[in-house]
Amino acid sequence: MSSEILPLTTLAKQLEYCEGSQFQLILKKLTSPAYIDEQLLKTELPLVATKIQKLLRSNQDYDIWKGCHASVVLCSYNPLALCVHGGQLLTVIYSRLEQKTEYHSASSEAFSEKIVLKSLTSALSILMDLMRGKPTLSRESLVPKLKAIIPCLVDLTALEPELCLPILKELLLKNSTTFRPYANKYRQVLSKLISQEYGNLDPNVQSLVCENYAYLHLIKLQAQNSQDEHQAHHKPFHDETWRIGILSILAQFKPILELCDEMLDLDHDQDLKKLIKSLQYDNLYPTDLPTSDKLLPGLKVDLNEPMTLWEIPQRLNLLIDLLSPFLSLPTPYAVRIPLGACISVFEGLLGMTRNFLPLRREIRRDAELVSVIYDVLSHVQFSGVRLLNVLVQNFGKCCLSMLPSILGSLEFFIPLQLKSKSIDIKRCKLMKSEFLQYFQLLNSIFPHIGYQLQELDFFQKLVEVALALSEDENLANLLTNEGPAKTQSNKAGKKQRKDNSVGALSDMYTHADQFILRTSLAWYDQINLFLSGLLSNLKLPSSQQVKIIRYGVQKSLGWKQQVGHIPESFVELLRAIVVNPGNERVSILPIAVSLLKGSSDELFDLLCHPRLPVNLIHNVKGLANSIEEQNQEELLSNEDLEEAADEPEEEESQEKEENVEIESNTKRQIPETESEPEPPKRQRLNTNVPLFQAQNTEILKVDNEPPVVLKEEKQVEVVQEQQPASAQEEASDSESEMVIPQIQLSDDDEE
Repeated sequence: MSSEILPLTTLAKQLEYCEGSQFQLILKKLTSPAYIDEQLLKTELPLVATKIQKLLRSNQDYDIWKGCHASVVLCSYNPLALCVHGGQLLTVIYSRLEQKTEYHSASSEAFSEKIVLKSLTSALSILMDLMRGKPTLSRESLVPKLKAIIPCLVDLTALEPELCLPILKELLLKNSTTFRPYANKYRQVLSKLISQEYGNLDPNVQSLVCENYAYLHLIKLQAQNSQDEHQAHHKPFHDETWRIGILSILAQFKPILELCDEMLDLDHDQDLKKLIKSLQYDNLYPTDLPTSDKLLPGLKVDLNEPMTLWEIPQRLNLLIDLLSPFLSLPTPYAVRIPLGACISVFEGLLGMTRNFLPLRREIRRDAELVSVIYDVLSHVQFSGVRLLNVLVQNFGKCCLSMLPSILGSLEFFIPLQLKSKSIDIKRCKLMKSEFLQYFQLLNSIFPHIGYQLQELDFFQKLVEVALALSEDENLANLLTNEGPAKTQSNKAGKKQRKDNSVGALSDMYTHADQFILRTSLAWYDQINLFLSGLLSNLKLPSSQQVKIIRYGVQKSLGWKQQVGHIPESFVELLRAIVVNPGNERVSILPIAVSLLKGSSDELFDLLCHPRLPVNLIHNVKGLANSIEEQNQEELLSNEDLEEAADEPEEEESQEKEENVEIESNTKRQIPETESEPEPPKRQRLNTNVPLFQAQNTEILKVDNEPPVVLKEEKQVEVVQEQQPASAQEEASDSESEMVIPQIQLSDDDEE
């Protein structure tokens, strides 16, 4: 060992007397990898293990607490200590736990005893997890001690379920064969917790109780009567016991739904009545097995005492809690889930609605009973929503074949006003927490269905409910039952006493903004996710689209003003509104960009400044280069053709140029006196022609000029004027449109 490392002997001596921060430093030193050395097996590691065992056997609670933490740290960071001394430490820990369990009482326990029990159970669980999976260590040190550990934990479960249930759950899953002898005793403990103390437990403990009850079905149930000899040779499935547990729970929904027939007149819906009769599952398994219907007592419901009706939703919630682990927990083998039976139970629960089923005539006059029945039916339907939520989370796409019936049943959960098709918003506000899970369920359904949504009426109702429940509620505005002020005649000479009984009500009028129930961000997240999915999959009517746009802009602006930033769910909603405008031609892109200014949102940045991806730009450039090369090749080929076609034209032009040169030579041979004509005389206009009319003019030549010479001059001039003709034709249109008036002279003017 290096001289820089503190020897284990020094740590072992200080371990017994250290306290507080010194104990923390020692635990930190024990995590050093320098102590993983085989040379320490015979000298220093046994000394440390002996000191820890001495702490665990002490009568002082503080020493036991230190021994638990020291043993966990040593075995977790030093595999040599785990393999050599782990079994001894485990024996000392569970023996101390047995001693504490014998004298433990939930009513008389002190705070220190609670801490010690928690430390012992935690250390026991960690050491067992460290040993599990290592063949030699598990075979020699763990499995033989489980026969003493399991009954100790089972006895302690009745007093401290939150400490023992997680450990027993792991033992049931990974050591079910060793747990078999104690299964019946453990079932009795769980039955007592479920039937008598379930409502008093924390939600986490309730879920642990249900999970342990489900894992008990990994052990084969033993029938009370002997097995039939004719059926003994049949080999059962591995999941037979697990399936029996599911069917035994599903069979208990039928009597509860039949009990609802005493409140609602189910004769108005024959399909629902047939569905309830079909929920018969107790004939699919032996009746002498210790199933869930044996551990739950019967319901005590009396219509003369309306408050007893609340036992119906309580029992339904308990059955859903018991059924959920059977549908969601992992198992060592494949199991068969009766998915159709679960969907049928869900439809039966959602069918108990007051929207389309009237109450029995004999109970309509009792206002208290009617009020309780309406509240109870809402919770009965909500238990069906919870069941479907478990099914969708674990078997999402498997439920798509039954999607039409599922959506039709979910519509029954929205309360309607009596004798009307409009939504009862007041009752929806009383069920806001239930609607939160309702929209969570819809959000888990949307990713599996995509564009298969075609029914718009149901989703229009959902949009109305979602937007109504998203508004903050001002409680001061509910104060509408004020009566007129009573005027009292004051007698002379008598003083009025000041009434201070209503003095505090002034705050409700002057500071009404202090009595507002704010909507939580969790609610907004679910609603925004629902609306985004709805816009992506459906084209809503213009009225609904405008409501969603107004909601998204107003709430985003409010959050930005109050908090300084917009939550991510509202950003996603704004994106969905911009990308899916529906039937609206007006886009809120400028508003969304101004709200998200400075957040550098990629989608809005791309919409405002559209551009191609880099890879696509490279491909376009390569395509452009190839097109240019093809064009150049075509131009070269066209030039060759033009050169071949221009060869005869060049020959003709050369011949014309030769003729012009010959004629110019003949002109040069004429004498200068004869070739220069006299200047023409001044031309006069014809007075008989109006000024605005063009006049023809002709230039007259001298008579004494030789006619031959004049003829030759005219030919030469014609040839000379033909050469610049092409240039004059290419002049602008304004020059070609000019008209030169021609003046015709008479014989008298020539003289």
